[in-house]
Amino acid sequence: MSKSALLDLLPDARKKLVYHEEGGRTFIETRQDVTHIIEAAKIMADEKPGKDFRHAAYIPEAVMDRAFNEGWFHDPKAWKRWANDPANAQYRTWNGRL
Repeated sequence: MSKSALLDLLPDARKKLVYHEEGGRTFIETRQDVTHIIEAAKIMADEKPGKDFRHAAYIPEAVMDRAFNEGWFHDPKAWKRWANDPANAQYRTWNGRL
């Protein structure tokens, strides 16, 4: 039997933490409404990038948390893989390859 319960609701961050228990294992899931981040990325993608500095992507807080928990927060190669992954294209503000 599985259980699920809301642990915390952070309206300003558009984020909630949900507790799950399945088959004797416990999980804490972070859910974040990222529609505002995707809209900001679309607006930024329409702007001409600078010559010296190019903003590549907006990163949702839930992704930052996952990177920290999984141990790849300080790994530039892992961030490049994340940014170049087509599944994360909606967060990109520049379409070039990193």
